Amino acid sequence: MRAAVVALAMAVLLSACGGGREQTAAQACEAAVKNKLAGRTFELNPRAMAAAAKAESGNILSLNANIVFDKGLTSEYKQTFDCKVRFEGDKEPSVILLQFNWSMDDVKKN
Repeated sequence: MRAAVVALAMAVLLSACGGGREQTAAQACEAAVKNKLAGRTFELNPRAMAAAAKAESGNILSLNANIVFDKGLTSEYKQTFDCKVRFEGDKEPSVILLQFNWSMDDVKKN
């Protein structure tokens, strides 16, 4: 019962602040990136991710965003990544693709 109340409260908060599927997809992608890059320093902008979300089909959103590694350090560099999130009924959205797009320009600098 408590979990249902918490889930309902989260849904209300998301809808009240302009959330929705785009914001939920951005949060899922952010969690997947954090899991994949555990121990690394990086910065994402979930709002920009949500704003750039595009519907690929009725139940899949595609997001493309920038990520900054080692922000503020001499080793700072940026790249982009692609993330696709599938929505299935009442289930939690699932990340079905997480792809980092490495730039050869960054490789040549080192």
